[in-house]
Amino acid sequence: MFASGKTGLLIAIPLLIILIIILTSSGSSAQPAEKAKPQSEKINVFAVVSEEIETACRAAASTLMQEESLESFPLKGFQVHCTLYMTQYPLMSLEKVAALVAEIASNTREFDIQSTGLEVTSGNWFFMNLSRNSNLQALSDLTVEKLAALRSPSSFVPDWAKEFPTKVEYISKYGSPNVYAEFNPHLTLLASSDAEKLTRFMKKNADSNFSKPVAGKVVAIGLGIADRNGQMQEVFKIFPLQSGKKSE
Repeated sequence: MFASGKTGLLIAIPLLIILIIILTSSGSSAQPAEKAKPQSEKINVFAVVSEEIETACRAAASTLMQEESLESFPLKGFQVHCTLYMTQYPLMSLEKVAALVAEIASNTREFDIQSTGLEVTSGNWFFMNLSRNSNLQALSDLTVEKLAALRSPSSFVPDWAKEFPTKVEYISKYGSPNVYAEFNPHLTLLASSDAEKLTRFMKKNADSNFSKPVAGKVVAIGLGIADRNGQMQEVFKIFPLQSGKKSE
C-alpha cells in the first residue's frame, strides 16, 4: 500500500508541474483583447456666424478665463459654430455629407442673425444664444431633411431625454433631440462646467457688451467630426453662403 501510494505521488507531482507551466505560459502569451472599432462617426453640420458675433463670443471667452480661470472651447482652438444638425453616420461618410452640405450652401443666401445673451443650462453648459429666426430655423430644417437618410439608425435614447416625448420622437426619426421644434441655436463656450464660477461670471458681466444682443449674419455652413461634446478642432470643410440679403 505504501509503495503504491508513493508511486502515485511521484507521478502526480511532475504532472502538476507540467500543468502549472502550461497555464503560466498560456497566460503570459495571451494578448489583450482589441477594443471594438467604432462603426460610426459623429458629424456636426453647423452654421458659421459673421465676425461681429464671433468676436463677442471670443470676448466672453477671454473675460471668463481672466476672471474665473475657465478655459472655454474658443480659447482651446475649437471652431466657433452653431449646430444645425449633428448625428451619427456610417464610417467614411464625410464626403457624401459634404456634397449635400455644398448643395445647400449654393442655394442659400447670407441672412441676418443676432446673439441674445449668455445662458448657463441646467447641466452647467455655457452658451451664447442666437435668435431662432425663420431663416435659421429653415436652414436647420433643410439640413435635417437632406441628411437624415444618410445617418446610422439607432434605437438608443439617453436617460435624460426619456421624459421628453418630442425629443424621444426626434431621436428615433432623426438621430438627434435638437431638431425642428427642439432646435436651440447657440454657440457653446463650455460643457458641464463649474456652476458657482459661471453664476458669478454672469452676475458680474450682466452689462458687458458680449452679454447684450449683437447683430451679425450667418455666412457659411461647415461640417466636421465632432467629439463627445459636439466640438471640432479640425473642420472638414466650410462652404460660404451666397452673398446678398434674403428677407425673412
